[in-house]
Amino acid sequence: MENVFINDFIDNGISNYILIKEEKEYEKSHIFEAHIIRCLCKIYGEINIINPYRIKNSNSFKTNLIMYGFKAKEMEEFFSEMENYTKWLNSESAVGKTDITSKIEMHLINMIVEKNKINKFSKEEIEFFNNFFDPVGNNLEKLHSLITKDVNQVPNYWNSKKTLLDASMHLKFVKNGVLSSSTYKKYGVEPKDVSEMSEEKVKDLNENIKAKEKEEEKNNKKFIPKNLIITSGNGFVDTLMLLSIMTTEIIIGVLIALYFLRS
Repeated sequence: MENVFINDFIDNGISNYILIKEEKEYEKSHIFEAHIIRCLCKIYGEINIINPYRIKNSNSFKTNLIMYGFKAKEMEEFFSEMENYTKWLNSESAVGKTDITSKIEMHLINMIVEKNKINKFSKEEIEFFNNFFDPVGNNLEKLHSLITKDVNQVPNYWNSKKTLLDASMHLKFVKNGVLSSSTYKKYGVEPKDVSEMSEEKVKDLNENIKAKEKEEEKNNKKFIPKNLIITSGNGFVDTLMLLSIMTTEIIIGVLIALYFLRS
């Protein structure tokens, strides 16, 4: 592709982020990229992410990513994982769920930690990050349930880092080895109930959940990411269709069927 800004991931992410903000049709196959750009805008400010794209100044974009202490080496690793995601997304052969999404999001968390050392985030901004990195009942949670190998990795990493943002913050979970809020809810357990359990009970609960997830993973079939996307724009209906289709024997993959959740 000619005139790609930085890489395909960022180029597709920003272009679709803009379309979503303008309430125009966008490419739903690039919904994850748009989510990442949305988070970058929250971390650095939209002007520092979108303006370099508009004027096609890649150096300005890169400078903005490292202006709060995020290392240039980690930025290159961030870009490399983006390229890995694009290869996964464009795979012409059937693939399984990926851990690339988690690696990309953990870089975002590191950016947040570095910026907060210089410019403190507000409680409202931290709440945005809570919903982004430990999503419950929204489209990002649904997206990760379809394509992310370990949905607990990022929530756990975020919960381990967010106390660095505010020393007075009390974590929802204070025990070691907790799973994501969405995972507990998936199995009918309220996170607040887990916080009141003994560590031994939490350990037993987690072992039962992980055993169930391993059983489910065996039944997960490989898929071609771009070929199995419903584009109706109705995320709720599409997800119901997905769950129905996945129970049959003839489906070779899963469907990414989500619309962008505006804050």
